[in-house]
Amino acid sequence: MAPFGTWTAAQAFVLTSYLDGSDSCQQKGVVCANDIAVLALNPQRDAAGNEFYAGAATGWFAYAWDRFGFTTQNITHITQLGYPGCLDNAAMMERNDAQGAIDSTHSNNTIIGSLMCGGSSGGPWIINFGVQPNLTGTSFGAAPGPNQIIGTTSWGSTSNAVKWMGASPFVSGNIGQLVTAACKAYPETCKP
Repeated sequence: MAPFGTWTAAQAFVLTSYLDGSDSCQQKGVVCANDIAVLALNPQRDAAGNEFYAGAATGWFAYAWDRFGFTTQNITHITQLGYPGCLDNAAMMERNDAQGAIDSTHSNNTIIGSLMCGGSSGGPWIINFGVQPNLTGTSFGAAPGPNQIIGTTSWGSTSNAVKWMGASPFVSGNIGQLVTAACKAYPETCKP
């Protein structure tokens, strides 16, 4: 998060099914339904001794689950962010915009076309990315909230011909449970 500072993790929250190998996976340990974790961070202190968390320095994204923002055809537009080693030697954050589609043959993961590679894992998949505009003569669609994370980069194709990546679906049974557990354990880390 340079130049904003460095935060350490207080605790990682991961579903037992992913850790013990009982998760539903198309490819064991890689293309799974619950390849998701939540980290509770320790605060930093400013010069006056006040505690603050990463979001106070960098800002926050929202998150959504249960196919929020997807059409009835199970597609949506996704902005992927990450630091892939194969693009600019991971020296800068890269952005990819692609159509995302739910793929039942890949543990219901969302699949996107992407040139990103190793190093981008864990990067957010965002719908409605950017500053929300003021509207004139129109209205927002069915999923209007800006900057909603609906997944994180989990895996990618090993083929040099096909460039695609996948993300475990954010559902109430995984991300919802993990965020609830993290907020219960560290309520001061959760933005109201």
